[in-house]
Amino acid sequence: MTYLQFLMIFLLLPLSAIYFKFQKSSLPNKKQFRFGIFLLIFLAVSYTTPWDNYLVKTGVWIYGEGRILGTIGYVPIEEYLFFVLQTLFSGLICFLLQEFFPLKKEAKKSSVDMMILSFYVLIFLIGVFCLGQDQTRYLGLILSWAMPVLILQWAIGGKFLIKNKNIFFFSTILPSFYLWIADGLAISWGIWSISEKYTIGLKLGSLPFEEAVFFFITNLMVSQGVILFVVMEKEMSQLLNLKKRVIKWASWS
Repeated sequence: MTYLQFLMIFLLLPLSAIYFKFQKSSLPNKKQFRFGIFLLIFLAVSYTTPWDNYLVKTGVWIYGEGRILGTIGYVPIEEYLFFVLQTLFSGLICFLLQEFFPLKKEAKKSSVDMMILSFYVLIFLIGVFCLGQDQTRYLGLILSWAMPVLILQWAIGGKFLIKNKNIFFFSTILPSFYLWIADGLAISWGIWSISEKYTIGLKLGSLPFEEAVFFFITNLMVSQGVILFVVMEKEMSQLLNLKKRVIKWASWS
């Protein structure tokens, strides 16, 4: 199986069904979601591209011979498509979970916000420490790359994430579990592999521990982003209005 065939079967097919459900849904906040998901895709591609190129260049990720169409930089074309499809897949699941857990747009700050924020800062420091050893290199690259995003999200709207903890939890776990299975199959089929030199060696079947962490954290980033874009509609509107005023003021100057 090629990487493109893998994407068509494991992401495009379920994504088509989920998107059909989204189109038929009468849930509110679709406008905010569309804006948010397109921005999240842009940020995901922009932020992940240099990191991903480094992983492939240094041999952390390896792709099977004859399994890819070609590369942009060091990264397969299909990998860039994966960024887009995973963000859409996880984001739509998060949005549709409103049917079971309606989003709450009012929240108060609590000490839990700071505790979680401090926890992510600690994980970031652990990630930086892990970069110093070959065996923990991949784990360190994941944690030091992802934690600044999670820290920023919690600093901006941690109170909303706590208030919507049910949708936040399930919208992270469900796509993560599915992608763990898909990733494990892709590795066992030789579509790609993870260097044993840069991993701790802990596996669940053919799925390395680091890959499980990677998909959990990336889905966490997407689910938090979607929730914040939808529930912080007022804040986003104020930010956009402020931006317009600044641009108008600059044009007069």
